Amino acid sequence: MNTRWQSWLERDHVFTAHAMTLVRGPFSRALATGLAHSGDSLVWVFLAVLLWRFGIDAWARAGERILLVTAVTWVVSTVLKYFIQRPRPPGEQGLFYLKIDQHSFPSGHAVRTGGLWVALAGLLPFWGLALLLLWGVCVGLSRVALGLHYASDVVGGWLIGAGVGLALLAFL
Repeated sequence: MNTRWQSWLERDHVFTAHAMTLVRGPFSRALATGLAHSGDSLVWVFLAVLLWRFGIDAWARAGERILLVTAVTWVVSTVLKYFIQRPRPPGEQGLFYLKIDQHSFPSGHAVRTGGLWVALAGLLPFWGLALLLLWGVCVGLSRVALGLHYASDVVGGWLIGAGVGLALLAFL
């Protein structure tokens, strides 16, 4: 492995280890866990179905986009994880995830939020998009702080998700 790549990976590991020190107390851990799980696929599928079924015009269209982005980003992140097979950060934090998903790159939650940012940008007012961006950053950072992903898993996931969102917009 060349030294530049190795140096970059070392910085990624150091940043991730530092972020994991931020959620030591029960309150900060509960807050980070809640944020992390607010990005779960099932949460977004439930929201999408509600908007699609009961929403009017733009809200129903947002529900359709959320459902499509959630499905496609799940497939993309699952396939990439299968081929890349980067292990999750060491520690006991991710033991539950190791049973259902052993691989770290890319963060499926980050891929989903990156896709949602792009796919919903044209449907949301500025303040709504700003809140969605802030929420997505908090989800990604919480997953790093909980030791479930490296920082690069999240940043890479956001970029991949934004690409998926752009590709989907071409068909919508």
